[in-house]
Amino acid sequence: MQLNAYHVIGVIILMELLSILFFWMLAKYNSGNISLNSILKGIMERFFVTFALCLGYPQALTLFAALKIATRIKDDSSISNDYYLIGNLISISFALFYTELIKTHIL
Repeated sequence: MQLNAYHVIGVIILMELLSILFFWMLAKYNSGNISLNSILKGIMERFFVTFALCLGYPQALTLFAALKIATRIKDDSSISNDYYLIGNLISISFALFYTELIKTHIL
């Protein structure tokens, strides 16, 4: 079955909704809260990674990782590092999946 651009966009929107649900459940498990701000930040992060990979710049993943580490250095939150690691790995995995969908079915 050949997917067109609308199907790919629909899959990405569905995956984003599922990611919001997943991260909300993960936050509840870790006794944290998820805000609209964190949801929008996650969507922007995945957009950046997907955009960079579609343009053929995999080194953007290194930049992304450095920025993520830099933003956590002074964070005195009680949330464990495992929480951030799992969340970031899932977020990057979604971006890689989106990139493959876009490259295969749109570009």
